[in-house]
Amino acid sequence: MLKTIFAVLLCMWACSCGPTSAPPTEKSASTATPSTAASVYENKLVRRPGTGVEDGKVYLVHNGTKRWIVNASWFAANGFKFPEDVHQIPAADLDAIPTADPIK
Repeated sequence: MLKTIFAVLLCMWACSCGPTSAPPTEKSASTATPSTAASVYENKLVRRPGTGVEDGKVYLVHNGTKRWIVNASWFAANGFKFPEDVHQIPAADLDAIPTADPIK
């Protein structure tokens, strides 16, 4: 049930937040290759723009891969603030980062 509530909250957040951008000090991974995208967003929480269920998923980029964060309690337990620490990145950048197992 917690996963369902978390998914609904993510979707509601995605629908209401509108477009955001990474902080100005970050460079863009506009070339969208796995190595450049992963290195730009390493150790950051990221999501793609949009309002669909997939668009609301938040990932941690770590060790060159993206890992979907399934459990909402993980954010606070690992020192992140939701949604303040989540960066919306171009879909091409997110798609370029290899996927690893979800964080449960």
